[in-house]
Amino acid sequence: MSGPELIQATAAARDLATATAAARSALGLPAGFPDPELASWGMVNEILNLGRSYLEIIAPSGPDSPLHRFLTHGEGGYVVGVRVPDTGSLVARAAARGVQVAHRQEFHGADIVQLHPGDLGVMLEADRIPAGKHWHYDDWAVPGRPGGAPAGDLLAVDVAVAAPARTAGLWAFLLGAEQVTDTCVQAGGLIRFVPVTGRRGLVAADLYGHGPAREHLVAGLTVRLVPGGEVKP
Repeated sequence: MSGPELIQATAAARDLATATAAARSALGLPAGFPDPELASWGMVNEILNLGRSYLEIIAPSGPDSPLHRFLTHGEGGYVVGVRVPDTGSLVARAAARGVQVAHRQEFHGADIVQLHPGDLGVMLEADRIPAGKHWHYDDWAVPGRPGGAPAGDLLAVDVAVAAPARTAGLWAFLLGAEQVTDTCVQAGGLIRFVPVTGRRGLVAADLYGHGPAREHLVAGLTVRLVPGGEVKP
């Protein structure tokens, strides 16, 4: 791959079963699949396959889950996932700008780097994936996206921050991505930075829409179905 690619959006819910049932019904998707790695973090999840990208919903697995702290402000977007060609360079650029690496690990051959949401407005997971794979789950037995489902692949996300232009510049630098406007980064999909009007962080995601334009609330995250996939910076 030659550049970064937006590939996953994650929302945090109080109750996994309730949130995923509502998401599947709204988006016309089959049951997703879990990532057992999250158990060690006190979380449970369901990953919904959009085709070449994913919508993930996470929830606390018990009363001691650290996710409860996030949920004191309500359900909402939690992580933006981006595939990158080189995590080493990204970590070096993060250090140069004083951006904290919150977590780093090897997982199924991938190098997973999570950058601190306090520095970027939302947690950024930037992962180097082994050659021949598209994402972590490529060799897992995962349900496919049914033909004709209203929702298709992830096209764009909106991140609400105090300083949209400055934050867009920082993300473009870290990812080695094109900043197409003062407040929008092109990373195989659009990462748009918007002023805070309510909740901070990941507030919306645009999916390819097969049918009329629609908008749904999925675990506090606004999910817009965009007919024909025509999104704007």
